Amino acid sequence: MLGLSNSVSGSSYTSLDLKEATSSLELWLKNDTGVTTAKWDDSSGNDNHATQSTESNQAAVSGGGLDFEGTESDHYDLTSTITIANQGGFCLAMVVDLETLSGTVLSKDGFDQFRFIDGTKFRFRSDTNNVTTDFVFESGTFDTSKALFLLNRTASATNKFTFMKNGTTLTADVDTSTNEADGENPGGIEFTVLGSRDGSVNFFDGIIHEVAVWNRSLTGTEIADVNSYLQEIHGL
Repeated sequence: MLGLSNSVSGSSYTSLDLKEATSSLELWLKNDTGVTTAKWDDSSGNDNHATQSTESNQAAVSGGGLDFEGTESDHYDLTSTITIANQGGFCLAMVVDLETLSGTVLSKDGFDQFRFIDGTKFRFRSDTNNVTTDFVFESGTFDTSKALFLLNRTASATNKFTFMKNGTTLTADVDTSTNEADGENPGGIEFTVLGSRDGSVNFFDGIIHEVAVWNRSLTGTEIADVNSYLQEIHGL
């Protein structure tokens, strides 16, 4: 376990501090912490805040996070670029409430992106080797309700992806997914934008309640604890 709480013993995860409990936390836009229409403070300790000084591009504060309108220009720029190395591991955990089943969570440009495509597909695209990984799941996997999603990738050229919803591992459809199998996309990624692809297209539509990114893969125990913490905090 992460050492700050234990679900087996019945104690609560509500006091869990991801920054203290896990190493290599690059970004933590924590629910109901330092969030305004102009800025969402980074709780990772890296001061990589999400900011937007243009009022017309600001989302509304809602549910402890930010409510993006999708068809408008809501998006936020990170203070600095977050980089995941080529063949490096990473973990992305996010609690979102989708109002429509498409939109970008994090990106840099047309290549680097974490993006919901529709009710069945989630996209990770790497700029290092220009490879798109599409995880395609059964109908209804992504719907208009609040949910926790976690994407973990192990390091090395033989990387392995794990995709989870509300603590349960999802199995992608191998016939319609692309590059989701072991070793098919170990490419690096950079991102600087929250809620849009390059700040100009594929805007997120819904509420981003919380986002955390690590620049390494998490262990199975860490993944279980992060899932338990976020599920308890968000009532999932």
